[in-house]
Amino acid sequence: MEPTKLKDVGEAIRKVRKSKGLRLEDLADERISPATISNIERGLAHVNISKIYYIVEKLGLSFSEVPNLIIEQEEENNELKFTLESIETLIELEGEPTTIFSMLDNIQIEDNHLYAPVLQYIKGKAYLYTKNWIKAERCYGLAISLSNQNDSKENIEAISFLDLSFCCYYQNDIEKALEFVNSGLAAFRDEEERQYVKFTLIRNKIVFLERLGRLAEGLKVIQDIWDDILKHRNTDTVLTFYIIRAELLRKTELIDDAIRFAKEGLQLARLNKHYLSIFELLTILGNLYTTIEEWSKAELCFNNSLASRHLLPRKESLTDNYIGLGILKIQQDKQHEAKELFKKAIENAEKHDDAPKLTYALRVMGDFWKSNGEKLEAISYYKSALELAKRFNYKRAESQLYIRLTQCHQDTDQKEFEKCLLNIYQAQLELKNGEDDIFEKE
Repeated sequence: MEPTKLKDVGEAIRKVRKSKGLRLEDLADERISPATISNIERGLAHVNISKIYYIVEKLGLSFSEVPNLIIEQEEENNELKFTLESIETLIELEGEPTTIFSMLDNIQIEDNHLYAPVLQYIKGKAYLYTKNWIKAERCYGLAISLSNQNDSKENIEAISFLDLSFCCYYQNDIEKALEFVNSGLAAFRDEEERQYVKFTLIRNKIVFLERLGRLAEGLKVIQDIWDDILKHRNTDTVLTFYIIRAELLRKTELIDDAIRFAKEGLQLARLNKHYLSIFELLTILGNLYTTIEEWSKAELCFNNSLASRHLLPRKESLTDNYIGLGILKIQQDKQHEAKELFKKAIENAEKHDDAPKLTYALRVMGDFWKSNGEKLEAISYYKSALELAKRFNYKRAESQLYIRLTQCHQDTDQKEFEKCLLNIYQAQLELKNGEDDIFEKE
């Protein structure tokens, strides 16, 4: 008997047993144990088929009735699957949370049910949507466990690890987020459903590597799969990878390549009216043209991206734009405008609880004051950035900030100067081998 049929037979047997008010122990005897009956109800493939016949007879059924029971069970499962898909769609459409949780509460199935892992995954997704991280993580953990027990074919284990990475990312625990992504990639199965999960996991891995300053690793990942990405049917996915690749190339100072990929991505984004991608790619191009001192091109890119900000579905990306445009204003000797833009960057990062970008924005504001000879103001911003770097274990950022504090204290406070030198040494010891800081090079 096919595994899917075994599942349906097992579920049908469980339903009949429950309808008769019988426990597993009530059906067990010298020929069949409670554990074997449980395995039958769970649809495990290693159960002897004769045992299935035997338990069907003990329930007062003939095996000729089983096909009808299977059909009924398939119809019931199809109905449940449709309901679960509808709830998942409602979450993605940002529906009313009370409605979503009410619909989920109305679904009562046992842990050995075929769709129990899916139910727990969608519950996790609902809690993620409402930013209840603890309950989301608990549901995803249960979904992973049930998926392994129930032999789910929907890549529930992989997608649960993916969403666990989002939980960590939104709480600014990038190292843990990367661990979950790697677990998701290990769990992903090409023959199962939800094939889009693979590319989302890879995308997240590259983003997390970039945030952790492991730029060379991120570039290698994206280069290895680039041909597959370009064949992908989902334009959003392709554009995301264009943005990531252009940004990684910029941070590794491969400027010509970065401009090429940013322009290719921008053309695709414009054709598809993908406003968020247009905004982000224009911001990257603005930063690139600033690097090569093409000020007019840089300003045009930044201004065009800001002109589209009212079309953005999310405003987190404004932080990068404000910082980039502020750096350009410094090059144009427009100090007051630069300061106001850095303030906006800090406010936007604080508003969206974006710790890595807030750390960078505070550091840039510190750089602004230091370059203007206002070391006390600079120290204040550097210390705020350092507090964040320590809290979220941004070791490269921590090292960079200690270097700047050392420069500020060098001629004014010998004790603090020596303390910062020691902290630089300790931070460097704790760094892993490798790549660049999560921030742009100076």
